[in-house]
Amino acid sequence: MKFALPLLTVAAIIGPIPCIGAVPAHAVLLTTDPHTYAVTSKHRIRLEFPIGQLKVVPTDDSRVRFDIHVRCDGHDEDRCEELANRLTLDSDDSGGTLHLKLNKFSSWHNHGIKVIGELSVPRALAVDIEMGVGELDIRGIEGDIDVELGVGEVDIRASKTQANHVSVDSGIGDAEIRGGGTGTRVRSFIGSHAEWNDSDGRSSVHLHVGVGEATVRLE
Repeated sequence: MKFALPLLTVAAIIGPIPCIGAVPAHAVLLTTDPHTYAVTSKHRIRLEFPIGQLKVVPTDDSRVRFDIHVRCDGHDEDRCEELANRLTLDSDDSGGTLHLKLNKFSSWHNHGIKVIGELSVPRALAVDIEMGVGELDIRGIEGDIDVELGVGEVDIRASKTQANHVSVDSGIGDAEIRGGGTGTRVRSFIGSHAEWNDSDGRSSVHLHVGVGEATVRLE
């Protein structure tokens, strides 16, 4: 299913916004209506998010919620809204996987336009994230986590008691597992690789970054 993301508000932002942080003066912030999806306890959640800033957080709700903001620096409201209205979201729920994919903004980062997303997922579900360029923050998810990022930074906070195996790779940059103690193995000959499997937990974390910083924190 494909549909355009409906814009809910258009506002000139000067101060910090929850989940977004400080926004430059004279920036325009567009907010879409949230999209929610009913899922089962066996679902896997997959999101393709090409460019921008993404946060994945746990929820005790039984639904997945996806909130999206578009920030325009140096554009007037009309132009920003015109560009944001081109943004589309594909969704498909089949074979036990809810697959979401954002489209139509691959070159925006060159024009002072940034997409900021927050994906709220029932904490026990597995999550797959595929990103091209950007910043990704994941915390509190207890199911399997699988992340592929082309260029940028990833910070994952995972439960040490829930995790069974953690693997972190960066082609060019640092791959790091914090909090693993003596159970962490590191290799840095070609690229950077860190691995940990010193627990009886049930979930796995796999993180690969092509160019940039890859960090998993076991807490």
